[in-house]
Amino acid sequence: MRKLVVWIAVGLILVLITLIPPGLVTSQQPSLPAECEELAFSTEEDFLTYGPEPPDGNPIISDGDLLGPNCVVCARNLDLVGLFDVPADLGLDAADVIDVEGYLVAFSTELNSPNVGQFTAGDLLVTDGNIIPNVALTDPFGAGYDIGLDALHFVGAMDNILAFLDEAKQMTRDDWLASPGTLAQMLARYEVDIWFSTEETFKIVDVPVFLDGDLLSARDGVIVAGNNDLLPLSVPAGIPNRGVDFGLDAVTGNRAGDEGWIRFSTELLYEDELNFTDGDVLKYGNGVIRTNQSLVLCFEPKADFLGLDALHMALEERPTRLYVPVILKIVEEAFQ
Repeated sequence: MRKLVVWIAVGLILVLITLIPPGLVTSQQPSLPAECEELAFSTEEDFLTYGPEPPDGNPIISDGDLLGPNCVVCARNLDLVGLFDVPADLGLDAADVIDVEGYLVAFSTELNSPNVGQFTAGDLLVTDGNIIPNVALTDPFGAGYDIGLDALHFVGAMDNILAFLDEAKQMTRDDWLASPGTLAQMLARYEVDIWFSTEETFKIVDVPVFLDGDLLSARDGVIVAGNNDLLPLSVPAGIPNRGVDFGLDAVTGNRAGDEGWIRFSTELLYEDELNFTDGDVLKYGNGVIRTNQSLVLCFEPKADFLGLDALHMALEERPTRLYVPVILKIVEEAFQ
């Protein structure tokens, strides 16, 4: 009977391994703390933590550091930009944690690279070495110049996202600049999209094509969600009809691209019956789901408000993980 149980356990493990998405298999690569898959963010201000001491012993948290829940420091800014041979903290304006075990993070900085011509604060960077210029992201809209990158989120099946990044890595920044339309074509081929927002509103003859508070599609060249859609009707969001462009400072969602799962932060606060700050996490069309204070409380900063510049949240379950403890328990009991 014991042999039968052992063989069943081994079979279950082999089945599980085939179900685990690429990038979840343990490797010797550097990895992010596991908690950072569920939540990762950056603040708009540097601050001193009076909470648990970070592993590197440095109590200064930069606005370029990627933070996680329970006082976890996912990555220092120098860890992210250091992969591009940049020796200085450049800030962090947007982030999407794609694979914690593979140390795969897409992000943008607040400052241009000090290495001349390497990348700008509007370019999309990935820790695998990808540099996708801002003009490639906005090419379907006809922008033609760098208008910054304030938020980003990858949409699509994980296998497809990884395959897209692998091919995109073969393109240099100069290649993208010479053929910016290639990005939309490549995204369409892999059935992947990059949702993003910009630092500036893009206008043609003084008529806005999109606002810096709109969520855009790099693949389709459309507005995924306007600023007026993101915020409740009680908030005067959107130009020209409702009055104010609240901006879009951070965005996240599920990989399926369901609008109802969009979570975001704005550049402006709002004080009325529905109050929110530009550091709170907001739900698509439905107000605050997490305050800025709750994000940073564990760090015990001396300021109540530190803003929110980048945001990643895992908004879908990976069922295979739920069975790992069960199977390990079966194996343990089988060999007792």
